This record gives sequence, C-alpha cells and structure tokens, in this order.
Amino acid sequence: MTIIFFSLESENMRDLCIIAVLLFCFVSSQAKSPEVYFLHVSSEIDYRFAKTVVTSKVVNKEPTASEALFDLTLPNEAFITAFKLTINGKEIEGKVKEKEQAKQEFEAAKSKGQSAGHIVAKPRETNKFQIQVNVAATEKVTFELTYRELLKRTNGLYDHVIYINPGQVVDDLKINVLIKETTNITTIKTPPIRNDLLTDGSEGTNELAVVDRLSPTKAFVSYEPSRAEQESGISGQFIVQYDVDRSDDAGDLIFMDGYFVHFLAPEGVKPMPMDIVFVLDKSGSMGGTKMTQLQDSMKKILDDVKADDKIMIIAFDSYLSYWKTDFVQVTPENINNAKNYIRNTHAGGGTNIDLGLRDGIQKLTQISGNNGRAPVLVFLTDGEATVGETNTERILNNLKKENEADIPIFSLAFGRGADFDIVKRVAAQNNGFARKIYEDSDAALQIAGFYKEISTVLLKDVKFNYVDGTLYDTEVTNTEFKTYFRGSEMVVSGKVKDLKKLQSGLMVNGTGIGNQEVEFQVPPMRCIILPWPPIRPFPVPTTAPVVTTRNPSIMEKLWAYMTIKQLLKQKDALDSQTEIAKLDEKILRLSLKYQFVTPLTSMVVTLPDKTKANPSEVQSSDMNMDMGSFNGGMSLPQARGGISLSSSAFGVPNMAAPNVFAKRGPSRNRFRNFRRQRKPSFLAASMQAFPAAPPMSNARVKSAQSNNFQSLNVNNFLPTNPPFTTITQPRFGTTTTTPIYTTTTQRPTSPTSPPPSPRKLEKSQVPSFGVTLPGLTKPLCFDLPMVSGKMYNLIDMSVPTTGYSLHGRFGTNMIERVTVFDEQSTSIDADPTDVTKAPVYQKRLGTTSVAVKNTPLGLQFLATFSKTRTNLNGVLAIWKEYGGKFVDIIMESGGFVTYIEITSTSGSQTVLKATTKEFGDGICWYLDNESVKRFYTNMSQFELSAP
Repeated sequence: MTIIFFSLESENMRDLCIIAVLLFCFVSSQAKSPEVYFLHVSSEIDYRFAKTVVTSKVVNKEPTASEALFDLTLPNEAFITAFKLTINGKEIEGKVKEKEQAKQEFEAAKSKGQSAGHIVAKPRETNKFQIQVNVAATEKVTFELTYRELLKRTNGLYDHVIYINPGQVVDDLKINVLIKETTNITTIKTPPIRNDLLTDGSEGTNELAVVDRLSPTKAFVSYEPSRAEQESGISGQFIVQYDVDRSDDAGDLIFMDGYFVHFLAPEGVKPMPMDIVFVLDKSGSMGGTKMTQLQDSMKKILDDVKADDKIMIIAFDSYLSYWKTDFVQVTPENINNAKNYIRNTHAGGGTNIDLGLRDGIQKLTQISGNNGRAPVLVFLTDGEATVGETNTERILNNLKKENEADIPIFSLAFGRGADFDIVKRVAAQNNGFARKIYEDSDAALQIAGFYKEISTVLLKDVKFNYVDGTLYDTEVTNTEFKTYFRGSEMVVSGKVKDLKKLQSGLMVNGTGIGNQEVEFQVPPMRCIILPWPPIRPFPVPTTAPVVTTRNPSIMEKLWAYMTIKQLLKQKDALDSQTEIAKLDEKILRLSLKYQFVTPLTSMVVTLPDKTKANPSEVQSSDMNMDMGSFNGGMSLPQARGGISLSSSAFGVPNMAAPNVFAKRGPSRNRFRNFRRQRKPSFLAASMQAFPAAPPMSNARVKSAQSNNFQSLNVNNFLPTNPPFTTITQPRFGTTTTTPIYTTTTQRPTSPTSPPPSPRKLEKSQVPSFGVTLPGLTKPLCFDLPMVSGKMYNLIDMSVPTTGYSLHGRFGTNMIERVTVFDEQSTSIDADPTDVTKAPVYQKRLGTTSVAVKNTPLGLQFLATFSKTRTNLNGVLAIWKEYGGKFVDIIMESGGFVTYIEITSTSGSQTVLKATTKEFGDGICWYLDNESVKRFYTNMSQFELSAP
C-alpha cells in the first residue's frame, strides 16, 4: 500500500474577511492525461461559518494507465476536515493524525519507493493541497475535499472568494453557495471573475452568476458556465459578498447544543480621532520599484486620513528620519507636505527594526494617554534586522518594555525577503495583525487596502461581560478586544454552563469618542436557540447505518475552530518554550478531536499500491519546509487572468397587467407585438414571495417581495428615502418590528453599449418546462422524453365561445415551434438569437397563466397555477390539481438538494427531491427523471399528428 499525508504549516498571517479558495483541478501535462469532466464546489455558510466541499471527477479515456492530479489551494484561514478518494467504486477516506506520527509513516513509505513528495509554487495567501494518482485505462476517479472557515467581516462585507483554474474546459462545472443567517441579509453581490491582483475602482457584476433569495435570511448563489462560456478554461476568482442587518446593536447571540456564538458589529458609533504613526522601512533593499509602490500607497493612505486625526511619519534605515518631530494635525496643506516628503524619500542604508519600532511606540505613548483618542502604529519592512539589535527575541522584549500602554501595532512584510516571523510576532504581541505585501503590480493597492481596514476606530477596550457562572471559563474565546474598526466584527464563542444565565442578558462595554463609556446591552431572552440535530419537517428515508457516536454541532465546531486560531496567535506572542509546549498540547488535542488539519496535524490517506500515488503536503505561503526531504521539483503557478463574459437580464411578467393580456387586433400581429415590445417578463408575478430584505445589488438578483428579477445598481445599496415596509417576526425569543427596504432600482444601460450576445448554454443547463404551484415561490422544472418531429398537446381548455389549445413540435433539444389555437391559429418558431429574455408569448387562462420564452436551444415554457383547477388538459395540465410547499435545502453528498412537498386536491402528499437550475434570471427546482416518472407515465397520450 501507499501512505501519504498532507499538512498545514503554521501561518496566521492574514486576518481578512476575504476568504479565498483557489481551486486547481487539472491533470498532468502528459499529452494523454485523464480528463476532468466534473468539477463542483458547494459552500454552505451557516451563521458565517462556511463548510466547503470540492468534488472533481476525472476519466482516463486512453487504453493505457495515466497520472491524474488533484490540485487545490486553500486560504490560510481554512482547516481541512475531510478528504475522500473514490477509485473503481472503492471509497478511501483520510484521517487526521498527529503530524510527527504522520511524517514518520510518510517517510517510511517513501523510503520503500512507494511515494514521492512534491513542492509546488502557489498564489499568494494560500495553502496548497495536491495528490497525484495512477488512473487505469478507461477508469474514473473522484476526489472530494472538505474544509471549514469562519468568514470575517472587512469593510462592511463578508467575502467568500473561490479561485477557479481547472486548466481546461470542464463539461460539468458548477459553483453553489447557500447562505443562512439569523438576521436579514441586506446586501448580496457577485463581482466579475477576477485574477489574483487587486483592482482600483468599481468591479461591476458577474453576469453569469444567479443570486436568489429563498427567504429574508437565506440566499442561494449559482454559477454554471457552459463549455462555450468557459472559452479555453476559466481562470480567476469567483466571489460572493454579503452583509446582514445591523439595526440591532445587541448583535446576534446564538445557542446550539451547549455552545454559543455572539457576533457584534455595532453601527451608528461616531469614529474616534486617531493618533497614527507610520514606521516605514527605507533601507537599501527598498530601492527601485518597492520604494515607488510604497510612495504610491502612502499617497492613497494620506488621502484617507480624517481631519480629526494626527499623524507622524518615521522612516528608518540604519538611523531614523522624520517628516516632522511632532504629531501633525491633518489639514490639506499638511497632507500635501507629507506627500512631498514621501515623494523625496530615497532608499539606502541598513535595517534597524528595533530602533524604528521603539521610537514609534515612544512617540505614541507620549501623546496618547487617557485623551479619548485611538493610538495606532503601522509598521512596514521588506527585510530582516541588519543594524542595531538584530536578535528577534531581544527586539520583541525591548518592544514589550516600551509598550506598557498596549498600543496596537499593525505590521506589513513587504516582499519575499521580509522577515515575516518577526512581523507577525510583533503584531501578535501588540494587539494587532500582520500581512504580507506581495511584489506584484498591485502592491500599492495591497498596502492602501490594509490601511483602509484600520483607518476608522469606533471603539477601544471593548469587553463582553457575561453573568458569573454562565460559561465554562476555560472554554470561551477572547472576550476583550483592544480596538474595534468600522466594517469589522467582534466574535465570542464558548461552552455554556447555564443557559438560563445566558438568556438573562449581558452587557458589552467599550470606550468611544471623547473617552466616553459606551454600552451595548443584550436584553433577557434575546438569545436564538437552534436545535441540534436540525429538526426535519418530514422523515427522510435512509439506508445508512444508525450513528451511535455523538456528532459535534456546527456551533461546537465553530468554537473549536476559533479556539485553535486564538491559540495559534497566542503562540506567536510567546518566547517561553514551556508555555509554547502547553499551547501545542491544547491545539493538538482539539485538532484531533474535531479532525482539523492544523500546523500540528496531518491528513493521512492509505491507498492501494496500484494507484501509485505521489503525495504532497499542504504548504504555507512561507514554504519553509526542508526542501531536501522531498523528491520532485517546483511546479510553476498556473497563468491567471479574468475572463470576459456577457449576458442580458430578463425579468418577470406581471401576469395580471392589462396591457399584456388585453386583446390586440389579429392574433398574428399580436405575436409580432410581443417580440417588438420586448417586455421584461417571463416568470409569473403570482408566485408567493417573502418580504424583501434591504436592497441586494449586482448579479441577477431576484426581489423577494415583488418576485421580479431586477438588475440593481451596485451604488444603490441604501438609497435616499427608500420606500419600505415592516414585517413582524419572532427574534431572540421576542417579537420585533424591522424595517425592510424594497427598492428595485433598474441598472442603467448605456445607449452606446453593444447589443448583448446570446448565452451559449447546453441542454443540460436549460430545463424545457416549469410549473409554479400554489404555495411555491419558484417553479418546479423538468424535461420530458419527447420524440423529435412529434407534435404534443401542451395545454388546452374549454372557453365560453371558441376554446383554447397550445401545441408544440419537439426539435433536437426542446420545443422548436409552438402553435396557438385561439380565435385563429398562429405559430411561433424558436429564435436562438433572441437575447431579450422577454416572453415571445404569454396568456392568462382564468387562474392559470402560460409564458413561452426563447433560449439558445429552443422554446421554454412556464405554467403558473394560482389555484388548483380541473378544466385543463395536456402536458402542463398534469400539475393542475397540486399545491406545493418548500421544505428545506440541505447539503447532501457534496451538493445541495431541495425538498419540496406537494399535495393533491385529494389530500395525498409527496416529497420530491430536486436540484437547482437556472431558470429565467432566478433558479428553479429541477426534478430528475425518476421524480418526473411519478407524474408522466405515458408521454404518447399527449402526442398529436404532425402539422
């Protein structure tokens, strides 16, 4: 057998809300390597805690064996929790073990020639996982990797970023993200696919992403490009950004199965004036491009400082240089002078880190006493200490003695040569966080973006005060926060000893502007209690064996995740080996219990010999592993870049609008009018809808209240004087009334913009039929086994004078011609070039409405039944006597499954399992062939003679 392992080197270097997942699923560079035909990424975000499952399937179509490579890059904040490999129907699962034990097994296997290590280069701020296996002729292999991460809030948004770079066009490529929150989701955006570099200015919208609101607190994002839309292969970041309602200053307090989490991001707090010291490296190694980028970034930063702030700039090499020896009030004149000083700063000399840091802290200590201002030190270096005190431990000890006031230090390591160890330890020891700045063309934007996160202090010295006896004191994360910045979030998690005391309320205290005490009170009974395991509203039949072991809840795993992260950061601030060993013991215990791949554990996979696996380790961005212990060389990073995609939006019909359904002269001219007017409608407005949350922006976003699909202006999240309504809903055990914005501003279209191009979809992505039943907010969609060239009765009914019928002739993929028999017969042919997204035909038949729309592959039909009825016949009329109810959407086997309960007029109930597909500008619940067979047992009964 072959034993492999992968692990995560210690590096807590980036405290971003941008949660990046760089996905590489490609095969080896051999000419006849296996083909990736399936690549799905499913992320389930429960209360900001994300579980992501990446599934890749490859097939070797050649008559000989070949090597397949599964290559995945993870964010530094993510912990791998599971890995499964399926070969020839056999599932092989990985296990998390102590790192040294795993290393010994790995080395023993390698020494026997059973495996070889492989170090690879990777994009920034990531960790690499890679495994290569031998795929027999005509054999298929499935890779499935799962990881968890806590989304962090930065600049007012949670960002979930998924890099996609399969290195080829994939037949079945899909990304789904389900967001579930306890408070209303206020903003959802999906920017365009972008590369690893930051860009300045507005990004726009990913036109192929569909954002759909399932309720005010749930949203579903789907991205499924066709082969044609992938061009030569997608390479870049798929991004989902969102935020939740902040109207309640008490935050979100959630309890589940003995554990709790408290999210707090108070709004409406006035910013504190700041005393800011910039300690900037100008040693000889900063010459050339680095100095230019530093100067550019400081210009951006100086434009962002506030009028109430005071600043000082200290540049260091072997010695210190000052712009001014005293703090300077921010004025336009002073800012221009500071920019001139930065512009005229030149690189040269050694790197005296100790001198720069101690002097900066001394200056802040002298001015920032108990004066109601917020002190901040920003430290940047591109190298290691070469002048003055060069020993890291002594530098840290000197700084600790100087910084008795616990002034926060935020540190930047600029470039590959920077000593990131000292940079992150300086930050960890002094209540800040550290970042790497990469030597790319966007370095100035990286630095300026870092400062933007800390540019506005709202509170300092924040404390969460729980009633004595509420929590297990040794099993609660940090309850004190030195600084709270605008757009960020404070999070506390722990094990609850007494739920009643937790429900009795708590107080959060902090210091605000003018040194005033600020309090946020969580009143009694304002705690959301969630069941575990989740209560299903219906029994789900399963053949799986009964699980007798306790399965930790989401909240318990979140607590374990946060605790490990906190312990790892504490390690960075310590110099005592005894204390470090104690923390390592705790980290290891939690990592093994909850099966997290952390710096002290590894995932071990035992494979059959015939797979000839070449194992690899998850590597940190430092790449500080002993290179001599591995066989194999460095692999070059994949080329990255954005892609240009376009698609036009279409909306939802107001099926009751008189101008749509009124008689308009001869029928044949009426169809021409439908095409010419290009009405922005397709899905039925009669669908039941949830009240809308505050405006959602970007992508193709569905307004939950109006049920219309609107293209919203990215700059119009909170419009001036927006119309709103109120909803009353239970929250925190009480009843509250919350204003919910419903603005649906139409995105302007430039008169000079080129006409949109039709989407290049494939049949697997385009359902032929959809029906919206009473009680459902979205259509059930499906395909039917029709015969090419045959005419089918789609729907007909008796009306007082003439009668009505809608017939369709099936083509290669879908209905290619529809013929309406009303006052006279009229036919409409499919037009694959029609990109208006508007119905080419729509008709109300009493309480039933029908809409027909062009797609690139044929005609698509939607029937909406406002109530059950009996006087209809035809393919679509099968559903005339049913009502429906959305039950739940859950992750199963690495993908999302929706459960729909439908009830007939006779009272019989059926639970259907469905997946999601794009339908119009939203989603539908797609029924597979087995579900459809329950209703369509004999398609020949609907066949008509050919026209």
